[in-house]
Amino acid sequence: NPVRDSLFHAGWKTVAVRPATPGWTEVADGLPEDAPSVAVVRVGSGAALDLTARALGLVQAWLAEDRFEDSRLVFLTEGAVTDAEGTVDPAAAAVWGLVRSAQSEYPGRFVLADTDGTEASEAALAGALATDEPQLLLREGTLRVLRVARFSAPAPAPAWNPDGTVLITGGTGGLGGLLARHLVAEHGVRHLVLASRRGDAVELVAELTAHGADVSVVSCDVSDRDAVAALLDGIPAEHPLTAVIHAAGVLDDGVVGSLTPDRLATVFGPKVDGAVHLDELTRDLDLAAFVVYSSVAGTLGPAGQAGYAAANAFLDALAQRRRGEGRPGLSLGWGAWAQGSGMTGTLGEADLRRIARSGMPAMAPEEGLALF
Repeated sequence: NPVRDSLFHAGWKTVAVRPATPGWTEVADGLPEDAPSVAVVRVGSGAALDLTARALGLVQAWLAEDRFEDSRLVFLTEGAVTDAEGTVDPAAAAVWGLVRSAQSEYPGRFVLADTDGTEASEAALAGALATDEPQLLLREGTLRVLRVARFSAPAPAPAWNPDGTVLITGGTGGLGGLLARHLVAEHGVRHLVLASRRGDAVELVAELTAHGADVSVVSCDVSDRDAVAALLDGIPAEHPLTAVIHAAGVLDDGVVGSLTPDRLATVFGPKVDGAVHLDELTRDLDLAAFVVYSSVAGTLGPAGQAGYAAANAFLDALAQRRRGEGRPGLSLGWGAWAQGSGMTGTLGEADLRRIARSGMPAMAPEEGLALF
């Protein structure tokens, strides 16, 4: 099936580790005065934006010092990624997304390592770093490295309840509108709430209504928790919320050296904060589906998209955490959609050429929708 052949996932491959003597310098918020071959910073826990902004500052400071040109800076996390369903920290995962883009821009300068906090994994860290792999997962002293492979067992499709309401954030945007049409035409969805910042989609509503759907368009800033709560409270009891699809997002691309915490916050607002509000405020509801529109950027960390990669890595981890809690959670890491059908509609020619060089051609809308 050529459509299903488009599906990939990030997996972890076990590799052997040879014993090695630890030889790194640990740093906190400052950088070492000398130039160690390896410096390690422990990311810790905290809010996603705070952790990611701190990582950004360390990356920029590291790159600004010529003495570190032949050194590696290791970001050490605990539970940012996992090789199985279970506990994962979306905030720390956002750091992974940002640093992945830094790795793409400056190969060999940064390493990501995640441990389970056991003595065996701490002891194996030196040997893991000696492999020169850029992304490391240590569990009970066993090293696994990231590999992207074809995904042969896609998640089962949710059962769409024709009497329930489906909420789509970013619902009047390019991808949101395409998805709304697809759900009505192909999955029999009859009750839709389309949330967007501008809250205006006369032609889209008329088209969906003509196909038998009851559609509400609501102006909502999903980065505002109170606004999301009011949005959910407005869904009628006779057609309760049964599915959430979070497709809201904005771009603010730039090389890692040009980013600021404020620019990170611009991207995090609709994607990260919106997802957190939806996750928390629907916790007690019996949802059939909770789907987040993520991006392959969160896994591959393309150059020039560190903020976007961070936000999408957060979404991937949030969906994984939900599944570990026994709740529905699916993150779709889309590649670029054809210009005009998604956020690529805002990109210039230079941006499109950069994406094309990645080896992933843009998807036509019908190809993307066939995967939903």
